[in-house]
Amino acid sequence: MHDRAATGIFDNRWDLRRLALLSGAAVLLFASWLMPVTRVVWDAVDLAFFRMMNATIALDGSVALFWALTGDRSFDYFSALIVLILYLYIISRSGMEQLRHGIAYGGAVSIILLVVIALQREWIEYPRMSPTLMLDATHSIQSWIPWSRAKEAAPNSFPGDHATVMMLLTLCWWPAFGRRIGLLALALTVAFALPRMAAGAHWLTDAMVGGGFVTLLTAALIFGTPLLHYLTGGMRLVTDRAVDLWLAAIEKIGSAGEGGPNPVAPFLRGTLLGVSQLVPGVSGGSFALILGLYRRLI
Repeated sequence: MHDRAATGIFDNRWDLRRLALLSGAAVLLFASWLMPVTRVVWDAVDLAFFRMMNATIALDGSVALFWALTGDRSFDYFSALIVLILYLYIISRSGMEQLRHGIAYGGAVSIILLVVIALQREWIEYPRMSPTLMLDATHSIQSWIPWSRAKEAAPNSFPGDHATVMMLLTLCWWPAFGRRIGLLALALTVAFALPRMAAGAHWLTDAMVGGGFVTLLTAALIFGTPLLHYLTGGMRLVTDRAVDLWLAAIEKIGSAGEGGPNPVAPFLRGTLLGVSQLVPGVSGGSFALILGLYRRLI
């Protein structure tokens, strides 16, 4: 697939029309949640969605186990690893120039994510209790899975950080890598947000309104200003040097267990081999054989 990020889809021009429209959409979305007339509708949607999702815990022990695993705080690290591996695969498919630009683009997006989430926690966090702290007769994952560490309550649930991060990634990946990658990122957004909603740690509007408000404001900056263009260009001054050092290191190590000059291939193989060692009963030697590393290790 053609990497549109490498062609400069985020250029150095200002687009005041997009800046105004996206900012206005963010304000209207948040206002609809604050105004009493429309807040009634949002609250009804929140309650119906939570009851529907929370009821799935009591359907079957396997469903409760699934929510226990995916709602665990440790799963956050696993989901981050999934996103990282997926991104490295995307940017490594079409040559070294795409890889270089993709690494710089990913670095620029990461900086935006860190800044936005920090500002969200500082300025936008709303004193709203999660469903399990406000409602009676809710289903607890721990009642089915006693060892569960799934997050089931939050004194300040609005907005949801996880949903915001994934929505921002979708915002940046879709125009850069095309519709299929954008839809995949959107699917991951839903998948990673649902466990906390089923457990009762977040309302639906924590993601839709809170995360949507932050995402629309960020979209206004990304599509209405040259911020991402200059940030990516600045990152290349650092990341190109890092890639050169990486390539030089790979060349010195040798070409055994090859995967070409692309440094992502050995990184992904090593990551998968390391992950396999964390899974009980999985043979690291078998994974090394599958990944083409066994002969080199011997």
